[in-house]
Amino acid sequence: MTRPSWRSEGTVKLVVVATETAQAMFHLGSYTPAHPRLAALTWGGEDLSAAIGAVTPREADGSWTEPYRHVRTWCLFAAASAGVMPLETLYADFRDPEGQAAMGRAARRDGFVGQIAIHPDQVPIINACFTPSDADVAHARRVIAAFAARPEAGTVGIDGKMYDRPHLTAAEKVLAAAGER
Repeated sequence: MTRPSWRSEGTVKLVVVATETAQAMFHLGSYTPAHPRLAALTWGGEDLSAAIGAVTPREADGSWTEPYRHVRTWCLFAAASAGVMPLETLYADFRDPEGQAAMGRAARRDGFVGQIAIHPDQVPIINACFTPSDADVAHARRVIAAFAARPEAGTVGIDGKMYDRPHLTAAEKVLAAAGER
């Protein structure tokens, strides 16, 4: 059988839903070191809740219950440990753009770099949530410039606030997400 020309052997990247069973929770560390084809890890509360026999993975207000908040966190750390993209799980109510946006903003705040979608209408909202704003980019440039001006410094001051090397790393990631690095 001939492979399609768009797919050379070993080039297809994988996004893994890493939390669909109880057993999977105990193996999240096994993604480190990452396989060369592994691009991202995400998590899913619905399949896991069915696997463990939960009545629902959500509170009455729609937020995740405690076990699923832990699963989300563990998946985020597993992706960071493996050096792959951490992706937030899907937002099931695709007719609720405000809820989708709130979930996306919270995910970006917490360190996720994207989100899986269940419906095409969610894609523009997800893109908006995970694309750094002009203010984010401007601030990142200032942090990077301050360290470039003082390469020996462990900390720099900008507008009366201290920034250290982890802030520089975060600023570089903002510019990378904006397509500048």
